[in-house]
Amino acid sequence: MTPDDADAFRKSRGELRAHLRALRRALSRGQQDRAAAALHAGISKLDCYRDSGRIAFYIAIDGEASPALLLRDALAAGKSCYLPRVASAEKLDFIAHKAGDQLVESGWGIPEPMPGETIEPHALDLAIVPLVGFSRECGRLGNGKGFYDRAFAFRRRNPQLGPMLLGLGHECQLLDLPPMRAWDVPLDAVATPARVYWRGGADRGSSD
Repeated sequence: MTPDDADAFRKSRGELRAHLRALRRALSRGQQDRAAAALHAGISKLDCYRDSGRIAFYIAIDGEASPALLLRDALAAGKSCYLPRVASAEKLDFIAHKAGDQLVESGWGIPEPMPGETIEPHALDLAIVPLVGFSRECGRLGNGKGFYDRAFAFRRRNPQLGPMLLGLGHECQLLDLPPMRAWDVPLDAVATPARVYWRGGADRGSSD
């Protein structure tokens, strides 16, 4: 890849992120609430959620599809729940989270848990992952910092290792992504309020 090609590649991803963020920000509060309810109804029926005891969630910001209802129910069901915390410029920790635990705002404006008990990413059963865009093949366009790709880099070497990676998004975030880079980690599935997209195209039901 020439320097010009590399610049164009970076620009195309940056433009996609800006466009997709604008689309999800344009969703009304009511649309976001209905989306969260539909995601909860659909994902709570999936075996990959019901059979998981250790689940990583995230706190939605900036129009992201919200797993808040799933987190609430997982805590009530006694599942071990974790939230991401940026530990350094290169590392994301997953911190044990319980109902009522205090969250603090990071330098990026993201609510995070206080430092506490961590779990290694490979020990999770399920990781629910935020995204900016996604493809039908479950490619993921993230925020560009690479935290999730680094945390789950072991999945590139052995896709059979846990956890299952489940992205959450809105249908407006579905698109044909630029080719994945060597360090990109694909998702196993992406859930939207309308359906679940499975990597490999397997039809395992919708999230209606």
